[in-house]
Amino acid sequence: FFLTSKIPGCGVPGQGVDLLHCYADTKKLFQEDLDLLNVDYVDLMLIHFPPVLGCTLGCGAIQAQWKAMEEMYNAKKARAIGVSNYCQSCFACLNKTMKVKPAVNQFQYHVGMGPDPIGLISYCESQNILVQAYSPLGNGSPELIHGNLTGSIGAKYNKTSVQIALKFVVQKGYGVLTKSTNPKYLADDIDLFDFNMTVSDMAKLDAATTPAGSPSFLCSS
Repeated sequence: FFLTSKIPGCGVPGQGVDLLHCYADTKKLFQEDLDLLNVDYVDLMLIHFPPVLGCTLGCGAIQAQWKAMEEMYNAKKARAIGVSNYCQSCFACLNKTMKVKPAVNQFQYHVGMGPDPIGLISYCESQNILVQAYSPLGNGSPELIHGNLTGSIGAKYNKTSVQIALKFVVQKGYGVLTKSTNPKYLADDIDLFDFNMTVSDMAKLDAATTPAGSPSFLCSS
């Protein structure tokens, strides 16, 4: 298995990472996660979202939190560290002081958002940061679960609409996150690797404009 955990961004009330104690609280929560999981390290630890102040006003918090993450990484408490919901303004701040580059940026991405929403995918690729897509079904959008576009493409490959929506992300080389409590759906969700869609079908999915989505709920550029 591959074990991932997350630490909240700084300053959100009740999340355990105080804006004025971001460095210390991040290290504390990191170790608490390991203790709760009863492990010495995780495969990947993420910062769940940017500071509540955003990436410009909250730049100092971003840098303090990432310093804590780097120290835990160097202490072999994680095999990799990364971020989630970070956009370019967050990285502009982070790049000024970071010593270890984030391995992953996890953000919302699905059919309907286009090939490169807000330029974030091309930015991550230029920095060798892996894109990992959450909400690949658009928060359960009927357009992706039962939609005409994904459904008609799926019929060509004997795959479901959901499998086409997931394959859209996977075929681009990105990581994808999905979940289900239904064993059949779980099996379907990993049955993605015995086919590839044509360039034409991928282009149709890239051109879709619904359902809409935003890569980050806390920053936009």
